[in-house]
Amino acid sequence: MNKKPPFINHINDEWVKNTLKSMSLDQKIGQLFQVACFSNRDESHTTEVLELIKNYHLGGLTFFQGDAVSQASLTNQYQAVSKVPLFINIDAEWGLGMRLTGCTTFPYQMALGAIQDDDLIFQMGKQIAKDCKRLGVCSPLAPVVDVNNNPKNPVINYRSFGENKELVAQKGIAYMKGLQSEQVLDNAKHFPGHGDTSVDSHLSLPVLLHSDERLKSLELYPFEKLMEEGLSSVMTAHLSIPTWEKEEGVPVTLSEKVLSSILFDELGFEGLVITDALDMQGITNTFHNGEADLKAILAGNHIITNSQNVENGFHKIKDAIHEGRWIEAQLDQVVTKLLAMKKWVGLDHYQPIAIHQLEQDLHSEASYQLNQKLVKATITQIGLSPFTALEKNSEIAFLQIKNKTKTVSERDKVVHHLKRINETEEEFLREKCSEYGDFYQWNSDEDENNLYDILCRLNTYRRVIVSIHGINIKPFNHFDIHEAVRENLVSGLGDTEITLLYFGNAYALDELDEVEKVDHIFVAYQDGLYQQKAVFEALLGETTMGKLPVSTQFYRQGEGY
Repeated sequence: MNKKPPFINHINDEWVKNTLKSMSLDQKIGQLFQVACFSNRDESHTTEVLELIKNYHLGGLTFFQGDAVSQASLTNQYQAVSKVPLFINIDAEWGLGMRLTGCTTFPYQMALGAIQDDDLIFQMGKQIAKDCKRLGVCSPLAPVVDVNNNPKNPVINYRSFGENKELVAQKGIAYMKGLQSEQVLDNAKHFPGHGDTSVDSHLSLPVLLHSDERLKSLELYPFEKLMEEGLSSVMTAHLSIPTWEKEEGVPVTLSEKVLSSILFDELGFEGLVITDALDMQGITNTFHNGEADLKAILAGNHIITNSQNVENGFHKIKDAIHEGRWIEAQLDQVVTKLLAMKKWVGLDHYQPIAIHQLEQDLHSEASYQLNQKLVKATITQIGLSPFTALEKNSEIAFLQIKNKTKTVSERDKVVHHLKRINETEEEFLREKCSEYGDFYQWNSDEDENNLYDILCRLNTYRRVIVSIHGINIKPFNHFDIHEAVRENLVSGLGDTEITLLYFGNAYALDELDEVEKVDHIFVAYQDGLYQQKAVFEALLGETTMGKLPVSTQFYRQGEGY
């Protein structure tokens, strides 16, 4: 039996009833739409958004690139012209820093999947919720509860908690409850599960060919568990699932069969259903001129995200009501739910965002301390044997490898994708490690013969510690690890004791030839100052607690000393 989403308690609230009663048909239709916004664009973009709010009575906005102060100023401007307060959201799966410059960035969900204390994830969800509220954001569109069981997945991958459905559910629940504790809308995505795909739905329509039994036992599992705990909303995925939807090319997002029979009837979901962005090519390659907007609503979605053409979509929905294909009573039911959600997140008493000290509030000491705790708990030690702590003057050498190539995927070129992946602080390791032994460095834009020369010299040391940086977080071009490193690093070090510091995606371990012969590996999942500090502390003997959230060729999910 599912717990009811918390906002459902406000369905019969007087503010909800009175607001609905005061709205015209056009105003109610407008509540279904939210459009993409940017705080780093020119005045013409702001004018365009203002016109959409005034002319089509938008229900909400989805912010993308920009900075916090600019976004707050624009939010105040947009809210001022909207009769019903706007539902503001932003993709902030790992904090506002996912989209906005100068904001906190917590670990990716793959790294969080290594954490054994789920209360830390609850605390992160709570902190992200506080940051969202301070910025006037009603939802960070999180957590991702796709079970990532395809290492080559180009769109989920490191955004998933891992390949184990039970752990994905547990950590998703912790994140969800953290958000709910601050009355910020939680959103499980991407229903019914985007983890076993090799096609990016931003570019084309992925097809899942699994059986009904497989889909319900694996992909749906985390969604079911979150629903049992009172999940507030789901985001529908642009996936074709022939087992459930026979019509070719119709994604889950637009499938009344899938949403009605699976999500509402079988799973008994009472929360909100939000489309993934309708400007993604998994939709736009097939559906045009507002057609997707109408199909999304008829299928059972409550919110249309990033309509390709609000004007066309608005009029198609209005025409459908006049023609009897959808009736106003159904629209009223949807809008009532949306208003109940707006009441729950506090929009019934909306106040303009205070700009004074906004940046300071979004960089709280509590966030820094929590971030360090989270990162420390992610560090995972694997390999042939546990690591013996560093001691000075012990015939040890350090090699720092910097991969300089950055493959830019087609999705990275999408206008709303924030092109920031890693924050590296290589100098921290250089300074610290140099106190314990000889330090070498090789950059991938150098002659690879220089690397071979260094490896030969390192053969004379009893222990060698190698750190690898610049690993692409996405599975493109061998994760951007240089060929000479992939093919020769381990063999080139001969019989010396090897410790590998791996600042990148755990799946990328498979790129190193003979990685199974490495004595000790510290997996940090991504690169940054917190990660490097945590790994260095582990070298000095600090206990590591992380467990692999995914399996590779030689290491299994759940491993970790």
